[in-house]
Order: sequence, then structure tokens, then C-alpha cells
Amino acid sequence: MLRVRCQATATLDAKGRLALPAVLRRALDKHDVTSLVVTFHGGSLWGWTPEVFEQTIEGPISEQDPFDPAVAQFSHAILAPAQELDIDGQGRIRVPPMLRDLAGLEKEVVVNSLGNRIELWDREKWDAHFARCLQAAPSLTGMPRTK
Repeated sequence: MLRVRCQATATLDAKGRLALPAVLRRALDKHDVTSLVVTFHGGSLWGWTPEVFEQTIEGPISEQDPFDPAVAQFSHAILAPAQELDIDGQGRIRVPPMLRDLAGLEKEVVVNSLGNRIELWDREKWDAHFARCLQAAPSLTGMPRTK
């Protein structure tokens, strides 16, 4: 996305609006990004700028055989629930009820900015997921170095 590195907590209001972290809002403003494409994956919501979503998700899948069962499953799981969410003047997105339900988002949300995407996690789900990741992650000292 915009190569912003951050993790922040946020609160969903009663209308499903979520204020994006200030560092992310500044980067989005700088690049004139006014919306994000958000879909459900792996227990959380993933979001990209529309351009990145088209290049990395829609473009490659559109080149595949739509009748291939794996392609159809991917399309149904990832593309079907995807929605473009406008960023309002206060730097908020309104997360539709269907996406909130899929990810189990109720009030307390963790916003992660990872490379070219953001992730929106229910706070309790994130804490459990993060703990599992810490247990499973290889030690950085044992990782091969690239030249």
C-alpha cells in the first residue's frame, strides 16, 4: 500500500465507523487515496488501496480460468465479500455489517499496517493470533541472510 509501518488500537462506533491511525491517514492523504478495498481473510479484514487491490488481487485472478474450482473458490471467498470503503473527511471508514460479522469486529479493533495492506482484527482475536505467531515464528538469529 503506502509502506506505512504501524500497529494501533481503534474503536468501532455504533455506526461501524473506524478512525484510521494518524500515520496511515497522513500517508493516504499524501497519495490522494480516498478509499480502501476491504475483504475478509484468515479471521480479519484485509484492505488495500484500489490500485493495489486491482494489481495484486483482481488482475492476477482475472487471468485464471474462472471455471477452475480453486479459482472459483478464491473468487467467492475473497472477491465476493470485497467492498470499496470511502475514507471520510475525518479519516474514518465505515465497515459494513457483513464484513464486521465475518471478522467478529464489535468495538475494540487492532489496525496493523503490513507492507501493501492493512489488517483489521478484533482485539481478543488479534491477541490470541499474535501469541500463536510468536510461538511458531522462527528465531531471527536462525534465519538465512540474503546478499
